[in-house]
Amino acid sequence: MTELTRTAQVLKFFAQQHGPPGVPRKKLVKLAYMSDILARQYLGHPITKFDYVKDHYGPNDRSLPDYVRELEEAGYAEQGREFNPPFRTYRLRDAGKPVVFAFTPGESDILGYVATNYLDMDLDEFIEEVVKATDPYKAVAREGETLPMHLVDGTAREEVGFDLEAVIQAEKQAEAGEYVTLSGLADELRAQISARYPN
Repeated sequence: MTELTRTAQVLKFFAQQHGPPGVPRKKLVKLAYMSDILARQYLGHPITKFDYVKDHYGPNDRSLPDYVRELEEAGYAEQGREFNPPFRTYRLRDAGKPVVFAFTPGESDILGYVATNYLDMDLDEFIEEVVKATDPYKAVAREGETLPMHLVDGTAREEVGFDLEAVIQAEKQAEAGEYVTLSGLADELRAQISARYPN
């Protein structure tokens, strides 16, 4: 299989989740932005390589077409264009070609959360009520300025007091039956103490 950059994988993920007729490019970059916001908050790092700038329609990245082209050239997605004068809408459609995503469990959960909560949300509502309400966007006054994404690094992780990746790993281990109950742990400790200090 063709190796895709992680940023292209994020775009494919959302195109795949959206289905026909494809996700509008304007919304696509906002979905990636919210994924990066949440990843920075809970994991301390972004998922994509985008450098977002303030735009009239919310955060944007000028390299988005390059990643779309990467998907098209590898046969993972197709770009369609609609004319509805005076507007032109570009949509990214998944081509149905499977790919093995290289996301961590925490990143996968974040992408799933963003898809579930924002993919079908009205675009204007999504931009005004969710995207533009984020701290990096509000911190910048002029259009064209780079958003200070680092402002949210680790903020949710510190607030909730746990590491998302560690919690997901523990859940997976529990589902697989790889866990120790409190009584089992107590029995093991008693056995170790008895072995060290026999009567």
